[in-house]
Amino acid sequence: MEKRLSSGPLDDKWYQPGGFFFGGQGTKTKSGSSISEFNAMQLAVVWCCIKIISEDSASLPLHLYKRRKSGGKDKATADDRYYLLHDKPNPEMTAMSFRETYAAHLLSWGNGYAEKQLKGSIGKIEALWPITPDRVNVKRNEKKQIIYKIKMGGTSLQDVILPKRQVLHTPGLSFNGLIGYSPIAAAREAIGLGKTLEEYGSAYFENGIRPSLILSSKVALKDPKSRREALEEVYGGLSRAHRIMLVEENEKIEKLSIPNDEAQFLESKKYSNVEIGTRIYRLSPQQYGEFDKASTYASAEQFAIDYATKTLRAWLVRLEQSFNMNLLDPSEYGEYFWEHNLEGLLRGDSAARGEFYTNLFAVGGITPNQVAELENWNPIGPEGDKRFVPLNFISLEDAGKSIKQTDQQQNSIDNHATYRARLESAYQRIFVDAAERIIRKETKRLRWGFEKHNNGTFAAFADEFYKELPEFIKRQVLPAFMSFSEAIIGMETELNGLKLNGQRPEFERFIAKQAEIFAENYAKNSHSELIEAVKNGSFDDQINELETERAQEIAGTQVLTLGNSVIEHLKAVKH
Repeated sequence: MEKRLSSGPLDDKWYQPGGFFFGGQGTKTKSGSSISEFNAMQLAVVWCCIKIISEDSASLPLHLYKRRKSGGKDKATADDRYYLLHDKPNPEMTAMSFRETYAAHLLSWGNGYAEKQLKGSIGKIEALWPITPDRVNVKRNEKKQIIYKIKMGGTSLQDVILPKRQVLHTPGLSFNGLIGYSPIAAAREAIGLGKTLEEYGSAYFENGIRPSLILSSKVALKDPKSRREALEEVYGGLSRAHRIMLVEENEKIEKLSIPNDEAQFLESKKYSNVEIGTRIYRLSPQQYGEFDKASTYASAEQFAIDYATKTLRAWLVRLEQSFNMNLLDPSEYGEYFWEHNLEGLLRGDSAARGEFYTNLFAVGGITPNQVAELENWNPIGPEGDKRFVPLNFISLEDAGKSIKQTDQQQNSIDNHATYRARLESAYQRIFVDAAERIIRKETKRLRWGFEKHNNGTFAAFADEFYKELPEFIKRQVLPAFMSFSEAIIGMETELNGLKLNGQRPEFERFIAKQAEIFAENYAKNSHSELIEAVKNGSFDDQINELETERAQEIAGTQVLTLGNSVIEHLKAVKH
């Protein structure tokens, strides 16, 4: 659309919102300010919120992926569309600039629009050009098909009608699913109040940092107007504040208004900022500068996770699904997809990342090349694609076989009980490591919550914590569950001839379900024990017991329970 404008007569108001629209028209609010999507950004908190979310979403890596038939995904770098949103969507914009503009439109108007410049008979997307949403009118034609009527500006250019296939459109919150509601319009009164407060503050300081005064005299003033003008000339305005005032002997000064802070002007501004920044855009107060109302987080990592999951995630999913629907052919749905990479935002410090990689590597959950990719290093070659488990760190696919080979070499008793006992012993440490990670997070968070919520709100805090804990537990134990189950399969295949028989996807879902059941049961039982301990005044004893005994108990129980479940599953597959 911008290309169309650049090739014809140019109306500057579409390119220079600072000139025509930035302080321009909008619906008048009850507080007296006129608010539009453009001039709302004169209010610092609105500018800050839109800037934060649009910049962060646009700066995240965005890749086009192709799914592997065997599972997993690969970057579709050979596809021309990959570079549209990764490098350069059109000859005049970088991907960052385009995505930031598109997201800012979505955050302001509730809709993001871009024209798809198509080439050839198959309609290959050659470029994407953003369209400011105030120029777009979404309608249906006589065939009930969605069309986009675009105002080109002034009277020199005719409006353009584009079919749905030629427009990239991402709606925000909507009641019909087709057109998003403008957050600025929906919150116009709250933003108008904030703008009015800011204008009041400007006027207040312009007239001097002092209360209004009454000058009274025991005798009639010969020229009241001249006396007032003389006072304003000497004492009015910010630069003349706090001067010593001289009055005649028959004059008396009386203060009318109370100081600005006592009038709660600053409190009103803070309330207005929170109303906009947190209630509308779901940002934590410290992100837009209200540090006295800042949320408390145990660590910077927890803050990043909270921001990513509660603020950014919804916008990113909305964008990804819109790109999939509008930039892919229907025949490609499910095979190709766009996805943001949040790893950079969610990274911990180097020590935490090192521990994370080490634990995953030890259970075959990650390869050296995957670690290198996450750290933005070059891969080490084909050898870096192998997975290992700590049975002398042999390849994962050989883990089940190696125990039998070792037993044969040592002339051990080659029977099922001995084989499995050796296998469980080898994996005991891996399960202990996973359990210790869970317990470290649990005890650290509970100690913090017990100290923070000592006013009777700890029970509510614990309820919320244990609702969220199962997802974390599942992520910690699933690699260990999967690796141990693979080793059990190897054992059963060698000794009893039990195989998956082409049922691997079902098997992987089965193991994921086992991890989910374990996570839910652990959280439920641990929550009950905690509540009972708090009731009995033995909170510290409960935490100490978790730290010293629980990991070994979990590991011993789970290698037995999971091993039995996998064998039963294999028997069911056979029959």
